[in-house]
Amino acid sequence: MNIISSPSGTAHRFPSVSAFGLVLVIAVAAIASAASVATAVTVSREVMPTAGTPNLRIEDGKLRLTLDEARELALQRNLSLVVERFRQVESVLGLRQSLGIYDPNLTADVGAFDETQPSVSFLDGADVRVNEGQNWNFGIGRLFSSGGTGSVSWNNQRSTSNSSFANLNPSYRVDFDLSFRQPLLRDFGKMNTERFIRIARTNVNISRESFEAQVVATLQSVEDAYWNLVEAEAQLGVAEESLALAEQLHGQNRIRVEVGTLAPLELVQSEAGIAIRQEEIIRARGLVGDSEDVLRQLMNLREVELWSLKLALETDPEREEVKIDVDAAIAIALAERPELRSKRMSQSDLNQDLGYFQNQKLPRLDLRVVYGVNGLGGDLRETNFFTGELVREAPGGYSDALDQASRANFLGWSAGVNVAYSIFNREAKARLALAEAGFERGEMELEDLELAITTSVRRIARFVDTARQGLESARVSSRLAEKNLDAEQKRYQNGMSTSFQVLEVQEDLTAARSREVAAVTGYRKALVQYYRSIGRLAEESGVEIADPDPA
Repeated sequence: MNIISSPSGTAHRFPSVSAFGLVLVIAVAAIASAASVATAVTVSREVMPTAGTPNLRIEDGKLRLTLDEARELALQRNLSLVVERFRQVESVLGLRQSLGIYDPNLTADVGAFDETQPSVSFLDGADVRVNEGQNWNFGIGRLFSSGGTGSVSWNNQRSTSNSSFANLNPSYRVDFDLSFRQPLLRDFGKMNTERFIRIARTNVNISRESFEAQVVATLQSVEDAYWNLVEAEAQLGVAEESLALAEQLHGQNRIRVEVGTLAPLELVQSEAGIAIRQEEIIRARGLVGDSEDVLRQLMNLREVELWSLKLALETDPEREEVKIDVDAAIAIALAERPELRSKRMSQSDLNQDLGYFQNQKLPRLDLRVVYGVNGLGGDLRETNFFTGELVREAPGGYSDALDQASRANFLGWSAGVNVAYSIFNREAKARLALAEAGFERGEMELEDLELAITTSVRRIARFVDTARQGLESARVSSRLAEKNLDAEQKRYQNGMSTSFQVLEVQEDLTAARSREVAAVTGYRKALVQYYRSIGRLAEESGVEIADPDPA
């Protein structure tokens, strides 16, 4: 996105109508050219998953979802992202608004006057002097990036009077003026002129980083919700397997009680084990329902028919281990984290503001230059000074004045400087001091953010390693618990154990399987945290953030 710069030009003399007309056309064109370019702003910020838009797969009353499909649905429909897109649009419109300083400004002044006053001399020829007239003035002006303002004006006036001294009555006056005012100290230069444009552009870029941060947050929320649902369903399966083992033991006890080889008390113990496992299944089913609702909310499945569908997840939580180089991960995070990029943009703006507020301490010294041509026309009426008799009369009008101006017969110019300075200048000094304090505070905040991100990456890297080791340990524990249950069942069949002991070993197996399920999904969620911590979650998830209008 480019900002219009002021057109360069050189001084010209105006010996003829063609030269003056050419300069007038060039000046008007230069002023008007800013309008079309300055507003060329495209609003676009869309999430573009590489896999394309998913089709909802509804089979047997279930909505089947892979992890990629859940991501894509969320990125298309998630309400938090919709809100963030509105903020993106608002920031771009704010930039468009700031570019309006270069829009040309058209002016028009049309009026009339009628004035009566007592005569000051018998030579006026009447007791009351009457002056009346009309004026119609037009102009166009604009601001240039140097801080100067240029304008072209066309002024017209018609006036009549009953005074005997009015030789042209009515008289017509035409003026064509080119004027330019340029600050030489305070407010001089592009840096000062475009301060708010620069701030608005930074806000656009920061909103883009905020949008990316929201995309990443949505991705993490979706993945966490997806794996939480996978875990909840797996835990329900573990609870159902545990109930099946308890029911199997209870069936064996019933047979042995019926044949008289087991005391009836053993049936009470196995029935208690079944009741406990049924309670666990009830809780597990409730957790599955809660987890489904969280995932539905993230994907914004507001349609009643979609909300009521059972979610069938198809992505395997198992994945190969990821080797982490902590130093490399920290370097990537310091370069890729969107909040760090946003903070650095803000600091860059604050740094440039130091120069702006330093400039505001300077005195105001403005150069003012006006160059123009004029013409005069009207009905000529010459009278004798002593007798007041009409000596000569010649018709004329507005065209005479316009012809004189167009031929540049009568030229005029003026130049000067305006100086202004606040004696104590406390406002400018205070604003500069505030800018310096804000910049220093921002530097400390940036350093603190970098330290926090570095610490976070190190902590999460250890967390991923701990999750990996915990997964390995949980798998070993689950295998050993299965062997232990098999051994305990054989001891029970040989009369060397009791139902209570078998139920305890079954609970140990259930707990081991539950830990394994949690460890598998926990490792996946730990990897999601890791990729987010280094600013690579979108890339790892196969998601691109298209930006057709980079600032």
